[in-house]
Amino acid sequence: MLIEMNSELFCARLKEIRKQRKMTQQELAEQSGIPSTSISHIEAGSRKPSLENFYKLIVVLNVSADYLLGRTEKYSDLGTDAISKSIHELPELEREMIQKFILSLQK
Repeated sequence: MLIEMNSELFCARLKEIRKQRKMTQQELAEQSGIPSTSISHIEAGSRKPSLENFYKLIVVLNVSADYLLGRTEKYSDLGTDAISKSIHELPELEREMIQKFILSLQK
């Protein structure tokens, strides 16, 4: 059985989620370790992400893989609690401060 990916929907949803997270392509690139040029090509539909890069995108954007692939309309299975939602709505600088604080607690 051959399963086709809806590339247009994938590109649109990737860009939509990135913007909802108030991230630039450069910020997404820095957080995911994927070059910003690759992010640009992926969003434009001229390149498909590798499995590794796809995983990095869903982790950094905190979104379900099924949503990005167009398999569901459910936005996210991850981080749907009130705290996660509040953190994602903060400006980037404040999110970075919270991330550093959390990392300091893990040591």
